[in-house]
Amino acid sequence: WGGNLVIRELRQFPDGRIGSTWMEELTPETEAPRMLAASVADTMVCPADSASFLLTFQVQPGDARKGRLGLSFLPASGTQDSCQLQVRLEDRRAQFGPGSLTGFAGPQRSLREGGSPNGGGNYAIENLLALDRPFTVRVIVKGDDKLGGSLVDAEIAGQRTMLSYRPGLNVKQLLFRAEGVEVRNVRFAPLKN
Repeated sequence: WGGNLVIRELRQFPDGRIGSTWMEELTPETEAPRMLAASVADTMVCPADSASFLLTFQVQPGDARKGRLGLSFLPASGTQDSCQLQVRLEDRRAQFGPGSLTGFAGPQRSLREGGSPNGGGNYAIENLLALDRPFTVRVIVKGDDKLGGSLVDAEIAGQRTMLSYRPGLNVKQLLFRAEGVEVRNVRFAPLKN
């Protein structure tokens, strides 16, 4: 049998902390990206016309360096098996939680708080870096019939990565929710086969 191999590049920062990034030479090739939106300041729903894709966008923090963004990965209808990537600037956290059509997912626990990142489902990471200035978020969604779901792989500000396996999820819609931040230059690029 087989599975998916996820490789990260570990980076040590000047203060001694360790971060992780995607390895550019192993990042999947994509078709030409297309612009989904120049700016999202509240909510936006858009279709995902490919089961496997790269989504890239910039986050512009507000003046108070507070706020949050949520990105729900949804099936064709409802929220069954969906998930939400959430980044919260004021407490420098990111998390995977259940997807939502109406709001932000509730707080998830980090490893320090008794959460289970190794389970690849819902969890949080703490102490994110570089959220006090504009930063980029990149997300690869890999839909896989053999896995019976999708892998959602995020890189936040080129400093930290998160991975979640979502059984049963075939992403058909993306729902952006921004509160106190602006999401800019949302680009969608299907992965090449």
